[in-house]
Amino acid sequence: MPFYSAFTASGYLINNLQELLDQKSLSSFALSKLASLSPTTTRKICTDAQYIPSPEVLEKICLSLEVSPGDVLRIKSTMELSCAVGSGVLTG
Repeated sequence: MPFYSAFTASGYLINNLQELLDQKSLSSFALSKLASLSPTTTRKICTDAQYIPSPEVLEKICLSLEVSPGDVLRIKSTMELSCAVGSGVLTG
């Protein structure tokens, strides 16, 4: 089984499938039927933004929703992450 890295040179991939489904008024179960995928698979993708589906699953999702892979996946900048981590309150 191949390994798909969610990390890129400028950040890491996240999926925003749940947001797309909300816009289209679809449930993860409805998507599973449209895309011929397991309901467990679509539920996992929707509930875990850091879960990156395999290229085969991503293709089925994109064809079913009539979207591109870039609509399902986006890159979250590591700068966003470091700003969030570095914005704590210092005491002392």
